[in-house]
Amino acid sequence: MAIRQPTTYISHGGGPCFFMEWNPPNEWDELRAALEGIGPSLPEPPSAICVVTAHWESRVVSVGSAASPELIYDYGGFPPHTYQLTYPAPGAPEVAERIGELLGAAGIDHRLDPAHGWDHGVFIPLKVMYP
Repeated sequence: MAIRQPTTYISHGGGPCFFMEWNPPNEWDELRAALEGIGPSLPEPPSAICVVTAHWESRVVSVGSAASPELIYDYGGFPPHTYQLTYPAPGAPEVAERIGELLGAAGIDHRLDPAHGWDHGVFIPLKVMYP
């Protein structure tokens, strides 16, 4: 039986910061270690993760419902390799549907969006937490 997991609020750092060389070289190590420690600290591995991102604006609450979300490289001025990062984790359309049901039941205007991918506020920390 699944158990209720804690809610965690995290920073994603600066753009693709965990996948670049920095001076000083340990610039983002503390945040990386904190992100890497989240999974092992949970009572059991999550079956799905609901992420709320500040990098996605819409007139109503939008719930990403893609089965295979594409990555959105919504940052600029970083080394070319950071625009080639991949994160092939699956989406969870059935979880998105349930979130939509709960939002609707609470009277919150919303829409499911099967076309919107994952911005860097989503895929960068998840790539560190669950490589």
